[in-house]
Amino acid sequence: MQPARRAILLPEVLRLIDAARSERATLPMTSPQRQFYLGVEAAAEEVVHPELGATGDADRLERHPLAFREGYLRASSVLAAAATAAEPPQHLPLPEPPSGI
Repeated sequence: MQPARRAILLPEVLRLIDAARSERATLPMTSPQRQFYLGVEAAAEEVVHPELGATGDADRLERHPLAFREGYLRASSVLAAAATAAEPPQHLPLPEPPSGI
């Protein structure tokens, strides 16, 4: 992500992290939806701290539950679209967990 674009997007990424944490706080510890929002948060944290995603470990997502991976991938998709948009978005939507989770 370009540094200027990252600076513009950063406040929205931080709001996305806060929203994922707020949703997660209302869920039981064993809830798959909680894992989903942990995945959303992890993807957003990699935008704030790119060094977190630079481990080079291609299998790192496989070690997490399916719900976590789903949240991570959905959030990554939202973030990638925002980072490559012609104009930075005014709002990053919090991904919703699929009905089966």
